[in-house]
Amino acid sequence: MRKAEAKHRHTHKLERLQRFLDWASERHPDFVTKKNHQEKWFSTYLGHQPPEIGRAARLFWLGLDEPTVEANLEDADPTHLIGRLLNRDVNDFSCTVDIFGIEKSLDCGPVQNLLEPEFALRIDDSESTQDFERNACAAVQALVRDRLHVLEKPFTSLSEEHKAQCLERLPVRLSRLDDFAARAVDIVNEVKHELRYVVELRHGEVALDMQRRIPGGQGHVLSEQEVAQLKDEDRQAMNAKFEMMIEEAQDFDLQLLGEKRLTEVFMMEPKKLRRTIRFAREDNREKMAFAVLLENNPRFVHYHKLYAARRITRTWTALLGPTNSGKTYQAIQAMTGVTHAIYLSPLRLMALENQERIESMGVPCSLVTGEEEIIREGATHYCCTVEEFARFRHESWDVVVIDEVQMMADSQRGWAWVDALVSAYTQDLIMTGPELIQPSLKTLCDLCEDQLVVKRTKRLSPVDVARRSTNLKQLDAGSMLVAFSRKTVLELKAMLEMTGKSVSVVYGALSPEVRREQARRFREGEADLMVATDAVGMGLNLPAHTLCFYTDEKYDGIQNRQLKVQEVKQIGGRAGRFGHHDSGLITALDGQTLQSIKRLFHSADLPVDLTQFQVRPSIEHLQAISELMNEPSLLRAWLTFNRNINYGDEFISILPDELAEWIKLIDDPTIDLPLRWIFACTPIRGGLDSPAAVFAQQWLKKVAQDKEIPLPRLIIDADLATLESSLHVIETYLHLARTLPAHFPALEQAEEHRSLLNGAITRELSRQRKPRSSDRRRGSGDNRNCKGCGKAMPMAARKFRLCQSCFREQR
Repeated sequence: MRKAEAKHRHTHKLERLQRFLDWASERHPDFVTKKNHQEKWFSTYLGHQPPEIGRAARLFWLGLDEPTVEANLEDADPTHLIGRLLNRDVNDFSCTVDIFGIEKSLDCGPVQNLLEPEFALRIDDSESTQDFERNACAAVQALVRDRLHVLEKPFTSLSEEHKAQCLERLPVRLSRLDDFAARAVDIVNEVKHELRYVVELRHGEVALDMQRRIPGGQGHVLSEQEVAQLKDEDRQAMNAKFEMMIEEAQDFDLQLLGEKRLTEVFMMEPKKLRRTIRFAREDNREKMAFAVLLENNPRFVHYHKLYAARRITRTWTALLGPTNSGKTYQAIQAMTGVTHAIYLSPLRLMALENQERIESMGVPCSLVTGEEEIIREGATHYCCTVEEFARFRHESWDVVVIDEVQMMADSQRGWAWVDALVSAYTQDLIMTGPELIQPSLKTLCDLCEDQLVVKRTKRLSPVDVARRSTNLKQLDAGSMLVAFSRKTVLELKAMLEMTGKSVSVVYGALSPEVRREQARRFREGEADLMVATDAVGMGLNLPAHTLCFYTDEKYDGIQNRQLKVQEVKQIGGRAGRFGHHDSGLITALDGQTLQSIKRLFHSADLPVDLTQFQVRPSIEHLQAISELMNEPSLLRAWLTFNRNINYGDEFISILPDELAEWIKLIDDPTIDLPLRWIFACTPIRGGLDSPAAVFAQQWLKKVAQDKEIPLPRLIIDADLATLESSLHVIETYLHLARTLPAHFPALEQAEEHRSLLNGAITRELSRQRKPRSSDRRRGSGDNRNCKGCGKAMPMAARKFRLCQSCFREQR
């Protein structure tokens, strides 16, 4: 039928074309017929001279006979449909059509739409203007009925009211007809039947009233029997799903989820529903078990209130000020003036330096860090790394000094500072740090119901930022160059040595002993310059009069970011150390970096105002959780603690990402939990894919089998990276030997190996490249800019086209 209709229209079109051509040839003897005619053939003659030819073409295209065409060429009424078409009227026109017995007024859009083949070839030939208007409306009606043919049969069984309700949803604009046609059957079903219904689901006290609806897309008009059958099938499916949910819940009371959440869960697809109910059941079991712990064990209810330090009112003396303002000196003076005191530092090197400083003042002092212990007989003073304070917190102290207290905000280690501040049993608690940490100290001090005294310190020697940048050749002896990666530090060392300068280096992978030796070489003039990472920001007494920034950006493990204000002040403050120089100078290797450093150095610090303080569970906490909940995993026990701990709004239990990844590697449930805890608390230097991490995992399994761990074979004749990795392994062994001496018996030999490796690394770093004339030229200039952002390239990167930021972005 469709093919026959299309053939009829094609014939219709050609007949109208022929009538037009006959008329034009007779009326205009010089008329020339076009060789090719388009689908809308009348458009070929628009603009033809004289103009009446184009007007006539449109009228013949619409099916008017010759007399009617002639009449409208001479006098077309602009109010009639033909006149509007000839005058290019752009307004809409409407007509009322009969749709299977119901009249509906439709907006057909602009009048000129009638010239489209979809309309024009549906209009019957017309013998008058009125005849054309009737035929045009009939064509619209035919078009509508053709598109809505699916309604013809069902409409015969519908009441007039239902027909009207269906067509009420038909959009007035004809252009929306197809949208309605696609949903016509669904609309009839909605009008004819009540498709919405409620399924009541009941089991004991669990009740759900699910609002349901027969979905669209059935493809035909439904009978009453079909509607009833669809509803019944859906009820059966819903009841089966409800029974499955009840079965999955077991003894878990689903009402605990609440009606809204229970409805959401029930509407999930079955696999996800089972998983969600299982998680809810386990979460409830966890909460119930934790409720027992909270009721019977105060360690799970309170944090800071249980320490003996709550029985006294302590005085917190906060020495706050910039680098090189004598904060640590004042704290050490206070320590040496009392009988029993302890100093806590973030780094083993700082603990060692201050232990030596205290002993030089005639006070015996012991050193305790994770890797070594130097115990002086009869000593009543200690210098420790902050994590080691746990073994001393039960003692009463005259003075406790906590250095670099701003570390309480550190995401990985902040818990150790919080624990020391909260638990130290002393009347006189002294801390040092920058002023930005004062709001957080005040909050924590108030929580402990102690008294805070703030003493601000001023820098002892002035430091300023240079007006102009410098270059490697212009760096004077006694200057320090700071970069932000081991690779860059070693590259800069090589470049400087090729210009004839001697260089010492410091970066994070070096042991404290090597750092001290490198600092000594620089301090005593054996090295002209020092190149270091931001590891010099803490713990080294370096007499540099000039500190030069290699760049103002730092890769933080995720992205290359600009240095923070406090980082610039902490590092830049190392210039002009009091007692060595009258003043200090900060500079950079290019003008753009220098301007950035100057702006940051003179910017105000943003206060660190913590509202929650990081804590972490003890092994006793985790053992209690493991036993009560039959949870063999150390990681899951810790996460359970974090989810359920009730320390109030002020303290939050954390599990740093780096530590969580390490625990995953050693969390073997066949190994005793306390043993896994010991290895979890062992610092692994070099990262989780380093030799130290590999050895530690092997050692854990052997210790679990009650075996002794021999010291790994020492390799001295190796490159720098291998020596550093070997040292990390030895330091891990030493840390474990302090905790598990029966299984790591080679303590003295390990200390000898550490000494040998430190010596080998020192020799490797002290080896100097011989300068060449071409090398000297390389070190002085060649200012190159990044081809991406235009920023001056750092010295060691000038062999590349792009800076590090642009390279990462492009990659």
